This record gives sequence, C-alpha cells and structure tokens, in this order.
Amino acid sequence: MSKVNSGNLFVFLVENLIWVLVLVALIVFSLLSDKFLTPFNMVNLLVRVAALGLLVIGQSFTLITGNFDLSSESTMGLTAMVGGLMIASTVNGGLGWEVNPLIAIAVMIVLGCAIGWINGTLITKFKMNNFIVTVAMLMILRGVTYAISPGQSTSFFPELFDFLGSGSVMRIQQATGRFLPIPAAAIFLILMFAVSHVVTRYRRFGRNMYAVGSNRSAADAAGIDSQRVILLVYIVSGLFAALAGLLEAGRMDSATPRMGSGMIFSVQAAAVIGGISLFGGRGTLIGAFGGVLLWGILDTGLNMLQVSPFWIEVSRGLLLLFAVFLDAMKVRYLHRIAVRKALTGNTIGLQDPVMT
Repeated sequence: MSKVNSGNLFVFLVENLIWVLVLVALIVFSLLSDKFLTPFNMVNLLVRVAALGLLVIGQSFTLITGNFDLSSESTMGLTAMVGGLMIASTVNGGLGWEVNPLIAIAVMIVLGCAIGWINGTLITKFKMNNFIVTVAMLMILRGVTYAISPGQSTSFFPELFDFLGSGSVMRIQQATGRFLPIPAAAIFLILMFAVSHVVTRYRRFGRNMYAVGSNRSAADAAGIDSQRVILLVYIVSGLFAALAGLLEAGRMDSATPRMGSGMIFSVQAAAVIGGISLFGGRGTLIGAFGGVLLWGILDTGLNMLQVSPFWIEVSRGLLLLFAVFLDAMKVRYLHRIAVRKALTGNTIGLQDPVMT
C-alpha cells in the first residue's frame, strides 16, 4: 500500500474511530450487565445526555471556526433560572408572575442569543481573546444566577414548560406488554444534531465556518466575512445553551443556581472525542453525536456496575487524552501532506541531485 493511501486510511480511521468505540462500549457493557442493552435503558441514556448534547452542538459550531465558548454552561443555568422565576409561583421559589410558558421559553431563547451576541461582539469587534471573554462571562453569568435566585431553586413548572425535558411523543408496546415511552428530549436531540449536520456540511454558512477555522486569513482573502461568521456561531452557541437549560429544567421540573456547573469539561471532551478538532476546520456534527453517545454509555455503564465515581473520572480523563492525542497526530500528518503538496514541482529546500 502506498504512503498516500495508508495516510488517507489513517485519517479515515481516526475520523470514524468514535463509532468503533461506541460499538465496543455497547458490547462490553452488555456483556457485563444484562440490564444495560435494553430499550428502556437506551432511551433513558438519550434523555440523560440530551442537555449535554445540545451544549456540544453549540460548542462544535465555535470549535469548527477555531474558537470555543466556555460560558455555555452558565448560559444554560441563567436561562433556566430566568424561565423558572417567570413561571413559578412565590411558594415554589418564583417571582409570582406565572406568565405563559411560551413567553418564558421565548425570553430564555432571546437571552441565550443575546449572551452569544455579546461574546461574539467582544471577540470580533474588540479583538478580545475568546478564552478570557468566555471565562469571564462564565463567572459573570453564574454570579448573576445566584444573585437573582437568590440561592434557592424554583420548581413545579407547568406541563407545557416541562414537555421538552420530561414529556413523551408516543408509547410503543413491547413484547412483554410494557409500553416504551419515546421521550421528546431524545427526539429533539437527534433532530437538532441532524439539522446542525446539514447546516455545517451542505450549506454555505457551514462551508464558511470550516474555511474560517482552517485558515482565517485565506477565508478573508476569498471574500468570506470571518467576523460575521464567528459572531453568528457564538449566537448559535447561546441559542443551544438556552435550549439545554429549557430541556434540563423540564427534566428536573426545577431550576437550581448550580444547574450546568462543571459541564463545560464534559462538553469539550465529548466534542473532541467525537472528532471536532481543537485547531478548527475539522470534524462533523455526526461525529460529535457519537462523542455524546460514548460519554453517556460510559457514565451509564460504569454507574450500573457500581464503579467508584473517582475511577469514572479517571476513565473520562484517559478518554479525553486519547482523543486529543489522535487529533494531534492527525493534524501533524495533514500538515506534512500539505507541505509536500506545496513543494511539489518546487525544488527549493528539497534534497535534489547535486547541481553542477
């Protein structure tokens, strides 16, 4: 096999390794526990990772452009708290407004998009570092969430508000006679990943995202408004963080000041494990979905086996290191191939026969 073919095979295997890992994890845990690979457990697994999955979608959009959004977990918590305060009674920790749930949901979405717009504006217009901006916003939003709560949960929301997180769209009767509910959260998660994949891979905006992430200077030279693209991906990240807040608040039937706290590490890990490159310009939303599934499978399987939480954290860290290692190897290989192509036909710097 030629070096080019073997190299292409390496890139193909690395980009699709997530699905091999998902399959292996399913087989291993199904062998270790007869309760793991059941329809009810698989459906519940999707529900548990739904909020994480929505945050991963938003994070993937920013990562593809060579940026990241570390504030999304706090955006999720703040939007959930705002929605909860608007619809809950004073007895249940709310403001007593008890507004229509649809109005509260609309406010949550607008707030999430506004936070994303602020992040994107500071990064693009004012040339501020995306790490500093989003870390600062993470701290600010978490503080605001505690300030408006104040320090307590809101709960007992209307059924319409809870539907996305805890409702079901249908029930399927099993051979045993039991009915398997198909959660709205699972359907919504899959739908959002499918739509996001189409946008990123087959629409002009998606192609512009990859161009900006691969080489921003070249993208600008090609007529792509990189600042606008980056601003929009941060708005998208804020949108999905708000949707994650809505889904998680509905699943728990409550909103707490700490909702989403610490999730950003899982979000980054699931995206990278799924093949979204930290260097920008590479990865697919389908792969990111695989990363979310693998994260959920490991959490569910290890908990079912009653593994210590400390060892679960170790397994997460090892998996993330492995994903970053593979991404680094892929970047090195692609860089080497790009240099070879650039020097094809140009003998400058190459070891040529001695010229007389």
